[in-house]
Amino acid sequence: MKRKSDELYGTNFDFLKRAFPDLIDSIEDGFFGEEPSKGPFVRKTIKFVDGTYMTAFELIETRTGRKKKYQYDWEYQRGKLWKWHNEPHDQKLHQTETEPDHMHHKPVGMHEERKYPNFGHHDLYTIMETVYMIREIDKQKQTDKLR
Repeated sequence: MKRKSDELYGTNFDFLKRAFPDLIDSIEDGFFGEEPSKGPFVRKTIKFVDGTYMTAFELIETRTGRKKKYQYDWEYQRGKLWKWHNEPHDQKLHQTETEPDHMHHKPVGMHEERKYPNFGHHDLYTIMETVYMIREIDKQKQTDKLR
């Protein structure tokens, strides 16, 4: 089921940092200090405590605070990214059943990026919960290997 386009609002990045202190090390304006946020265009770099990072882009309707567009790209391993986007793709071949919301992933060992439907990860808070869970699972796997 697709979401209604008017259900999303811009991210409160201060709240996000306070909500995930064990995950987020810092949130900087712009993409690695470049292209700072300006007007309705929000650009942030989120650095995680494990050394990975996410770039976050939101286009906000200034009158209502509603999010018109988002792109969240998490580089969890050198050159390997999970991406959550909502820009529509014109070609049917590149669309998912949740268009315009979709995810991209380039798995380890793969040369081409895969595209997946995105039913519920449309806000950065929900995505941070997912990243947090993935990191906790990774930690547990490492602990299990040492036993």
